[in-house]
Amino acid sequence: MWLDQFEFAGFYVALEKGFYKDVGLEVELKKYDPSMNILEEVLNKNADFGTSSSSLIVDKSNGKDIVLLGSIFQSSPLILLALENSNINYIEDMKNKSLMITQEQQKFATFKSMINSKGVKIDDLKVLEHSFNVDDLINKKTDLMLAYITNEPFLLEEKGYKSKIFNPKDYGFDFYEEIIFTSKEFALNNPKLVKDFYNATIRGWEYAFENIDEVAKLVYEKYNPQNKTIESLLFEANEMKKLVYDKHGKIGTITPERINLIINTYRVMGLIKNHIDIDDLIYTEHLDNTIYLSNEEKKYLKEKKKISVCVDPNWMPLEKIENGKHIGISADYLKIVENTIETPIVLVPTKTWSESIQKGKNKECDIFSLVMSTPQRETYLNFTKSYLEIPLVLASKVDAPFINDLSHIKNKKLAIVKDYAYAELLKIKFPDINFIDVLNVQEGLTLVEKDKVYGFIGSLLTVGYQIQNNYIGQLKISAKFDETLNLAIGVRNDDLTLLTILNKAILNINEQQKQEIINKWVSINVQKEINYTFLNKILVTLLIFIVIFVLIYRQYLLKKLNKELLEKVAVEINKNEEKNRILIQQSRMASMGEMLENIAHQWRQPLSTISVCASGMEIKKELEQLSDEEFFQSIKHIKQSTTYLSNTIDDFRNFFNEEKTINKINLKELINRTLDLVSPSFNTHNIKVIKEIENIHFLSLENELVQVLMNILVNSKDALKLSKKIDEDRIIFINAQKRENKIVIEVKDNANGIDEKIIDKIFEPYFTTKHQFNGTGIGLYMSKLLVEKHLKGSLKASNTSFELNKNRYKGAIFTIDIPFENEVV
Repeated sequence: MWLDQFEFAGFYVALEKGFYKDVGLEVELKKYDPSMNILEEVLNKNADFGTSSSSLIVDKSNGKDIVLLGSIFQSSPLILLALENSNINYIEDMKNKSLMITQEQQKFATFKSMINSKGVKIDDLKVLEHSFNVDDLINKKTDLMLAYITNEPFLLEEKGYKSKIFNPKDYGFDFYEEIIFTSKEFALNNPKLVKDFYNATIRGWEYAFENIDEVAKLVYEKYNPQNKTIESLLFEANEMKKLVYDKHGKIGTITPERINLIINTYRVMGLIKNHIDIDDLIYTEHLDNTIYLSNEEKKYLKEKKKISVCVDPNWMPLEKIENGKHIGISADYLKIVENTIETPIVLVPTKTWSESIQKGKNKECDIFSLVMSTPQRETYLNFTKSYLEIPLVLASKVDAPFINDLSHIKNKKLAIVKDYAYAELLKIKFPDINFIDVLNVQEGLTLVEKDKVYGFIGSLLTVGYQIQNNYIGQLKISAKFDETLNLAIGVRNDDLTLLTILNKAILNINEQQKQEIINKWVSINVQKEINYTFLNKILVTLLIFIVIFVLIYRQYLLKKLNKELLEKVAVEINKNEEKNRILIQQSRMASMGEMLENIAHQWRQPLSTISVCASGMEIKKELEQLSDEEFFQSIKHIKQSTTYLSNTIDDFRNFFNEEKTINKINLKELINRTLDLVSPSFNTHNIKVIKEIENIHFLSLENELVQVLMNILVNSKDALKLSKKIDEDRIIFINAQKRENKIVIEVKDNANGIDEKIIDKIFEPYFTTKHQFNGTGIGLYMSKLLVEKHLKGSLKASNTSFELNKNRYKGAIFTIDIPFENEVV
């Protein structure tokens, strides 16, 4: 390993806390010196394991017989560092500059890909032996230094100097780093040792980030030859924490999909020419359901002998008691937990959910299999990490209109299962609605079928399951709300040891297992059917056409891209720099396999516009309040939305084409037209849009710019909804003007800003703070690609505060900069 610091805290903790000894291992941590080649140390059997960068993939392609076990960093912290006053503003400025870098680091593909993408080679730099001392930047011994963003910038700041950072991530090269690897021979001959070492190491990392202050002190006192301050170690730890967890909160993840993206990038850069078998590269035998329990926890389970569970006896497909057995999604999860902790989980039979709740209050069951936290339940339960998140929906008769807000159906009767968590919460949130308690989902849906109540509120999975199996043609899902069920295992609050054990077991369930469980029980057809007296045939036909077209087009597009892009990569490697960068992104997109979800994300707003317009026309027509002006205005919105849907297909197709058409655009008209598409949803959520737009004309790619603005506006709307601003203004402020030789469009909101922990990730593919049913995390990523690759501009996000009408607001700001006279990619 490299120089001692928090970067290796997981290994120190596993050693100091005895995690390695717990599995019978004696582990020596070998220190790095500049003459050492870590890869060769492992291959020559001078070390059993090593850590290195994503360049290991290049080594594998060159015949090195290694396997990857896990990656500590999900995003590489590796950067090129200079002083702010260095006059090195671009990578191109680095030619003939001095760079401190080790021989090992010179092979790091992350570093090489970044400088090569700008036409700079390692031979263009004056390479110096790395001192790992930022003083050498200050005293001008070197112009540049390969460093970690988690470490050296803070050390410079401590000395009173500002940094200039060149981050590969900003240039499209976001790779794994600090990958734990071994030789394939060693892994095959020592599967148990590999598994034990890896799991003890990950256990060490988990402890390190759960106890940062304690571990930083350990590193400061025992592993600190650099004499780093405790403040710098704490900074390093908290910066690392932003980079080590995957989207499911796990450490060490390596996925074939991500590795394939990296391989495609390396291949385009000319760093890989040979075929790589990903299955032969990623070792998975060490990834099973084993968890590490303390001696106290092991003793607890041995004495406990069995764990009793209360469930909802009638909540399919989530769970049910059938012939005395617990079945359903939660039962399958508990089976995995049971096998993991090697302790039987025994059912406590009940006939109703209310009976189960009462038994839980009386401590007659140790756990609840699937519950949501509420203030009342917290008086007798603790809760594990959530393992299911499901949207709430409204089921109604098939002739009821689609709605998107419960406040639109005030004074109507809605059935809801008694003692469910969301029943308690919704009754508080919507006091004007007449909620009718029922014993279970079937009773509630039957009341809807018999017109005893207007609708039934339940989870998407349970309602969809019942409609598909028992109420097809009679009931439908007519609304999906922002509220979700965050479901976990509930543990009696006088048993903290059991809570800790179950948390470990839940977090250890992998994504493949989760998907298999869902696939086993769920097959739901959610209909957002809109019934109204006129325009019905037109809109139904349109929606059917859209769905069919998307499915066909998706398959065509993915097959075409997967075939053509791989061929194109081989042919185009030596072409110009700009085309290479586009091919990198195309290779990424070809591998994502989520184009359908992406298009659906872009279409959600215009489809909502169509729904709102149609429903509004229907209601006003029934009340004989529909004026000609309102009719034609709604028709206008519907036409605009359907045009946008059609154009979006072309946008995605054109995204992979090299030929683009520049249009003359009126800035004010373009923004107003985009706002027309989102105005119904904005009105529903009481969002006020304030504009300051210059009336200027410029040349650009119109559809791409509309698509980017739509993504940003919808993102701001979602943020405002989640901010729960009810009693104060919800504001989006748009400022658009020409500055120097650029068109600058700023979109601000007052939703309190973006969490600093995630602000640097919001443009990453698949990153989303929403539930998987509500978003794919691809919208902002696509927007950034469109702006930077097609419009040749930039898209940035930050937090800001601004003043309007003498009121001070805090929120996020998205800034689009594009050249005033734009050239096409």
